[in-house]
Amino acid sequence: MATISDVARLSGLSVSTVSRVINNKPHVSEEKKRKVKEAMDALGYSPLQAARQMRGSGSGNIAVSIPSITNSFFAYLVDSIERTCRKYNYRTLITQTFGEKEREEEAMELVRMHHADGIILCAIENDWDKIRSYEQYGKVVVCNEYNEDTSISTVRARQYEGFYKATEYLIGKNYQKIAYCTGSRGVMHQPNGMNIDSDRYSGYIEALAAHGMTADPNLNFTRAKTMDDGRRILEEILKRENRPDAIIAGSDEVAAGILTEAMNQGIKVPEDLAIVGVDDQPIASLLPIPLTTIRQPVQDEGMLAAKEIIRQLSEEPDDTVRKELELELVIRQSA
Repeated sequence: MATISDVARLSGLSVSTVSRVINNKPHVSEEKKRKVKEAMDALGYSPLQAARQMRGSGSGNIAVSIPSITNSFFAYLVDSIERTCRKYNYRTLITQTFGEKEREEEAMELVRMHHADGIILCAIENDWDKIRSYEQYGKVVVCNEYNEDTSISTVRARQYEGFYKATEYLIGKNYQKIAYCTGSRGVMHQPNGMNIDSDRYSGYIEALAAHGMTADPNLNFTRAKTMDDGRRILEEILKRENRPDAIIAGSDEVAAGILTEAMNQGIKVPEDLAIVGVDDQPIASLLPIPLTTIRQPVQDEGMLAAKEIIRQLSEEPDDTVRKELELELVIRQSA
């Protein structure tokens, strides 16, 4: 990667003169400005690189932690983050945490050890106090997850509204026993804005309550993350006398597992069991019975998270941001 010294050498000027040009300082001739610009263009050197090199950070890396790259949502999220970072001449260091606190901490250590100038956390395994402690070493942005804390910039979708809308849609289709799936270990009803899991569950139960219905705890399925988990859930449903007639899965992958196993077992979708996924990944429209799903704006989430951490690295702002994006219910044949 080119440095400001390389620009100075190619332009035939001093490093201090190049610095003055980059920072738009006065008393620099147009001829010298032209030489610096030509040298920067020839080297592919950007003012953003200059800014971070002159501050002494200079790694040019942004760490990104995700639970698993095989999950299509996080694969697309990383793709959007990396494409945006490359536009600003940053490299990305991708770390999979596999849902383990220790692995997430290893990812954050990249910032403390100056291997990365900042980190984008796309899922949260550690408590927020631990995460905040790494702000002394570099920039931290949280994407997809959040809590009520405003000291860290977050980019996320309006989970409460999305799940409320999906539940209300199923009620409007006359489904009476609506089950709920989550990837977490349990469900918790907390005030809106606390975290992604509680907001999703709150949207679900409050939509039921608005129509005089009560959430049945026996229709909650936890630790659902994969297609195999979806198949397992369908098998559990078939063992019960009081079966749900609709289910909101925590992801398209879980929904796909439920749907394929339902077809194998002769369960009619959506007549016997309506299925709603989350994310709207390519698999949703390719299933034998295309999946109704809650579309997450994954490309926008990744782009905005990358731009936010780059903003912090280039401007040293005092403020943090909380960007919220809308979820969309995409209606297909499964519900």
